Amino acid sequence: MNTTLAYVKFEILEAIRIPAVFLGLLFMPAGGMFVFVIPTLGSDPAAATMGTASMCLFAVLIICSAQYGMGIADARMKPWGGYVRTLPGGPVPRMISMVTLSLLMTVLGAIPLVLVAAVGTEATVGPAGLVLGLLALMLAVVPFALFMLAVGYAVNPYLVSMLISITPLVLVVLGGLLADPYATDGFIATIAPYTPVRGAAELVWAAVSDYRPQAASLISQGVWTVVLALVAYRAYRADEGRRFR
Repeated sequence: MNTTLAYVKFEILEAIRIPAVFLGLLFMPAGGMFVFVIPTLGSDPAAATMGTASMCLFAVLIICSAQYGMGIADARMKPWGGYVRTLPGGPVPRMISMVTLSLLMTVLGAIPLVLVAAVGTEATVGPAGLVLGLLALMLAVVPFALFMLAVGYAVNPYLVSMLISITPLVLVVLGGLLADPYATDGFIATIAPYTPVRGAAELVWAAVSDYRPQAASLISQGVWTVVLALVAYRAYRADEGRRFR
């Protein structure tokens, strides 16, 4: 426990030392509200509420992409990253600390989006729905973080930047976050329940509206979480072996 707390403190201090990057990540998704939500969904309370929830999930994806994908790739190429890997504890405390930072960033990232929705749209949600939506967002951090951890450790560091720059948008499109959540026909509606993001999206939608999650999406989300955890762990160990064997 002490080792995990030390890693959590380390991650938070690292983020504080470079605040400009994380401030940009926190407020960049708010710009998407002005492009995708306010002009097209702002006058419809239900649609604006679910659109805001989708943008919050997009923010989580961006945060995880930068923190894990780019952050890990950068650390793998620098001596400081190599030194951190020699510290005691193994991969589990490190991964827990990174997920903890993501949870904090998720809470902070949701604030500007909720404020924009409150001022610029007709979105409505009660206090209970707001709390449940935030909890669902925090739950969504886990599979997203594991996905980006696997990418950060398994892919060549010089290729991570290109891959991470398009991955969030691809996942959002294939997961149906930019489409009608109630759509049942079409290519996106068919494959969306089996993507790593749809289950998390449906939990958030259900928290802030009367949307009912699909069983296939929730089962798929659980399977993806287990698989990505194993892949991330193996990728971490494999990278450690390549560098320190």
